[in-house]
Amino acid sequence: MKPTARSYPVAPNAVYVWRGFMAAGSTYARFAQFLGNVFVPACALLQPQVGLRAYVPSMVPQERKPAAVPDQTALMFWATPKAHDAANAAIAVRIYQQLHGDVYDMTRSKLPEVPDALTSASGIMVADQPYFVFDQPADWMQGYIDHLVGARLASLSPANFLSAAYDWASSLRAKQPNGVDGALVSCSADYVVAWVHSVSRGTGFQKALDGLQALTTPVLRRNPASLALRAGLWDDWAGLDLTETPCIKIQFSRPPANSAFPRPRKKR
Repeated sequence: MKPTARSYPVAPNAVYVWRGFMAAGSTYARFAQFLGNVFVPACALLQPQVGLRAYVPSMVPQERKPAAVPDQTALMFWATPKAHDAANAAIAVRIYQQLHGDVYDMTRSKLPEVPDALTSASGIMVADQPYFVFDQPADWMQGYIDHLVGARLASLSPANFLSAAYDWASSLRAKQPNGVDGALVSCSADYVVAWVHSVSRGTGFQKALDGLQALTTPVLRRNPASLALRAGLWDDWAGLDLTETPCIKIQFSRPPANSAFPRPRKKR
């Protein structure tokens, strides 16, 4: 799939923040294989036509990972805050949604996904609620991303952890680094996931997550690699090896911003 060069920035509340736990009885190898062969390509191939604007899936390494930390994370950015729900009118999207139960423990993975503004928090984050730090739109398929998954330090109580994560986000908002135009964070009682987006690789971008990382035992800290799928829905292709490239920012063609959905049915 050839990506389009044109930028499509979206509002900071037009994203779904996923923290996935693999289904009981599965192995990490099977989990990664299914996501690479089926789930991740299906998301990138089936949903751009109905409003998907950027997709950033990441596998979380298992070595020294506490059980409370997710096995996989993802960001899915949509053309508008309402586009995700409207997309369910398409049968292709409903088929994709049914794949979740084949690979995830949906009881543990069913967490709030739509972020609130950081300004809605009052000195402490609500556990498992994602937040966006900056109010401006950004194009997360282009530019640079830094991603952190970290387990809470044992020396911090859950309440102090949630409070310290809020303080970090508030400081970042107050002193927005040059080039940084987006930041998302979700903090549970036991772990934090965060992403920072920038149009450049400046020092401010590279260090933006350092203060948050200091509150954790890091499990993952990576810049997702830009990757274009080499095949389409009907091609002979084995899929992605997500153990080889575990943190990616998929590049795909995006329809014009004024493309309407749902599309009206043709009269017979």
